[in-house]
Amino acid sequence: MQISSLGPAIRRYRKVAGLTQAELGEKTGFDPKTISRFETGTYTPSVEALFLLANVLDVQLKAFFADMADEDEQRAYLFGVIHKATPKDLGKLIAAVDQALSKP
Repeated sequence: MQISSLGPAIRRYRKVAGLTQAELGEKTGFDPKTISRFETGTYTPSVEALFLLANVLDVQLKAFFADMADEDEQRAYLFGVIHKATPKDLGKLIAAVDQALSKP
């Protein structure tokens, strides 16, 4: 993984956790602007910050460095999304999958 993929990974797992940047900032002690800068790659989080983000987002640290082009990593990510989804969101996920798979 390139370091430029770190920000999108933080954003992806924040969204899976259902948190806004402000909520993640509140839970980690970072200013929401700092969270935004982590996600855009303007700032690179320290190792300590990455451990904190992983803990709050309930992911393993290695998730931030997964190669999302790898099929196994994609399956693991989707499994995590499904596993953490609320019953209401499961219905949305099923509808989205059905729609995506119905396209030629």
